Amino acid sequence: MDNHKAAYSLRDIIRDECICTHFQPIISLKTGTIFAYEALVRGYCDSMESLIYPCELFEKALEEQVSVEFDRLCRQKALERYSGFQNGSTSMIFININTSEVGVCLRENQPHISLVTRQMGFDPRHVGLELLESKALSSEDLIDFVHHYRKSGFLIVVDDFGCEHSNLDRLIQIHPDIIKIDRNIISGIQDDAYRQSILKSIRSLAEMTGALCLAEGVETIEELKTCHLLGVDLFQGFIIARPHENIEKLDALTKQRITELQTEIRPVALASLKQRRRLTGDINQLADWLMRQISRSDIATMESVFQEFIAMNDEIECIYVLDEGGIQISATVCSSALQRSARPTFYHPAGKGANHSFKNYVTCFEALGIKRYLTDIYLSLASGNLCRTFSVRIEDSPQQTRILCIDFLEERLRHTLSPAG
Repeated sequence: MDNHKAAYSLRDIIRDECICTHFQPIISLKTGTIFAYEALVRGYCDSMESLIYPCELFEKALEEQVSVEFDRLCRQKALERYSGFQNGSTSMIFININTSEVGVCLRENQPHISLVTRQMGFDPRHVGLELLESKALSSEDLIDFVHHYRKSGFLIVVDDFGCEHSNLDRLIQIHPDIIKIDRNIISGIQDDAYRQSILKSIRSLAEMTGALCLAEGVETIEELKTCHLLGVDLFQGFIIARPHENIEKLDALTKQRITELQTEIRPVALASLKQRRRLTGDINQLADWLMRQISRSDIATMESVFQEFIAMNDEIECIYVLDEGGIQISATVCSSALQRSARPTFYHPAGKGANHSFKNYVTCFEALGIKRYLTDIYLSLASGNLCRTFSVRIEDSPQQTRILCIDFLEERLRHTLSPAG
């Protein structure tokens, strides 16, 4: 690659404007529309047979100390090309901003971004500025940049969130309109419960702050299905379309591709709803059977029944009983796998006398007036595994109420209780 770089000068490329813009669509499966196009630069010169890709171009710009000039040329060419297409489209355009140079943008008397955008006839509300916040040299300059351009009407997009040193505090201060989730989280997410948990956390953060969640770098239909089921709003990646210079042709192909993907994902979305309903039903049936076995039993008898029940149902990790106030009155009976596993010492099952009164599978009874509750997925302090707790309020008599708690391993629960096919 070093010889590759030495074969041309970026100053010459800037002088001769030897760059072109490729576009990659960002879609919404929910609405069936192309939400935006990201503008991606490519360079060319007589001494090279193939196009020069962005990473190499921006590295070269840094070496030759022409980052600001190259940034400006990229934005200008992208907007010029998109302006001829925009009249027939409602899609926005996303352009990348070199966050290491945001201080220069702020010190200009007439900020170049606003100036060139308006000269091209664009409404800033249809332009997203993509920022890689982890690359910013100054948090203060980055936040001032965001405030200035948001006030001017531009959308703020945080790129590659979850990559390298993404800063949660800075994200809160930026308050982006769109959060792009890095490919490292999306890759293989269909087979990784931890990646799924991270994605759901980012999705919840986006929802609470009024931002849309965008999965970038989606390459397989399995990744797309999983992200869709986890509530992602927007998608970008090779599974939809590769970047292309001919945006008119790309637009037509992408609309066709959206229809194909919606058709393929629809059965999965319907099956997910059915699975969720069946999941609750099957868990209730297991709990009903167990309750019949322990009805009015003493604690020692219960614990013996729990051991047999766990041995017959490998999706169950732990069972324990609380009093009405949430204090544990039985031992935590665990699966043999949990008993054998080597885990950090801070993960250990709770014992008799442990206080669970502030956990949602206990507070739910007072707050909601219900008798059964299935939690969302969480990290178990008993094992470090992802699980759900199903709690049942058992009224043995007007004077005695107990709470039966069953911890289900999420990974095995999904496989054991999933719909056929």
